[in-house]
Amino acid sequence: MSVDAIAAAQAAQTAAASQSAANNASSALSGNYSMFLTLLTTQLKNQDPTDPMKSAEFTQQLVQYSSVEQQIQTNKNLESLLSANIFQAANTAVGLIGKEVESYSNGSTLKDGEAKWTISIDKDAPNTTVQVLDKNGATVFSKKIDGKQGDQAYTWDGKDTSGNTMPDGSYFLQVTANDAAGQAVPSYIRTKGIVTSVDITTSNPIITVNGAQILYSDVTSVTNPSTDS
Repeated sequence: MSVDAIAAAQAAQTAAASQSAANNASSALSGNYSMFLTLLTTQLKNQDPTDPMKSAEFTQQLVQYSSVEQQIQTNKNLESLLSANIFQAANTAVGLIGKEVESYSNGSTLKDGEAKWTISIDKDAPNTTVQVLDKNGATVFSKKIDGKQGDQAYTWDGKDTSGNTMPDGSYFLQVTANDAAGQAVPSYIRTKGIVTSVDITTSNPIITVNGAQILYSDVTSVTNPSTDS
């Protein structure tokens, strides 16, 4: 089965699941329609001749039933649109396999003595520490840097705190940014890498880049990889 067929199958399953609530509500409303008419007819037959049901009251009951029916139909239409969006996201995400993407992620690949990230800081944070973690979550390198407001590139040379060369593979960056007064400053990490797999079992597909799982919605750019990637 091709990846497109898999994406279509997964999206179809998600669409069926998302429509179940509205379909169940619609079935329940249809099942109660006869009862509604019976009750309404009985109400008309047994009304007090000296104080018959006013036409406004009768109309209001019909309008209330109609409003419920219309709301259920509206929900079904909205779920159909959601299902279409899920299908489109799944197909688009599958198409990212083999592409180079930039995304909000702290995972990068150490290769040829370099692992690269982009750090974005909301304001100057002179007391900033970066930590490089291996795939097991152990800190292999730590360093204090002068965090500047905006984007700044950070490249790790692949050596741990003791100067030992670490093996190629996936590593993860953590940033703790503080201003001159020691107050925490919001920071964000972006990285580039090749998409190796896509999980389309959720409405927001999860892609794997540099060994890290990233939400499809966190991707900021997509390019064809260079020949030396």
